[in-house]
Amino acid sequence: MNEGLYGYRRAYQRFSCFLKGKCESGAGKPQDVSCNDISYKGAGVIAAEPLTINSNVRMQLFNAKSGLIEVGGRVCWCNNVRGLWRCGISFDKILPFNLDKII
Repeated sequence: MNEGLYGYRRAYQRFSCFLKGKCESGAGKPQDVSCNDISYKGAGVIAAEPLTINSNVRMQLFNAKSGLIEVGGRVCWCNNVRGLWRCGISFDKILPFNLDKII
């Protein structure tokens, strides 16, 4: 991981959540993802295929409380965990709403 780019990633508290959605990157076709933790500046997602580290992504996440959430970011890391890919996404911008809407 590039600490120069992502050294701030723990500056925001992470919250457990359960969001489903799609993730698109310039390198591949959109794929289904699930988001299991989120902060105002990033998220942890699980995908069936790896996301390329340092690639830009767009995600559309959904839950019953908030509806559709669209965010952009960069892939910080990606690890294979029991056949699925756990990835860290650093958002381009701080989320403009209270996380109580989605956790």
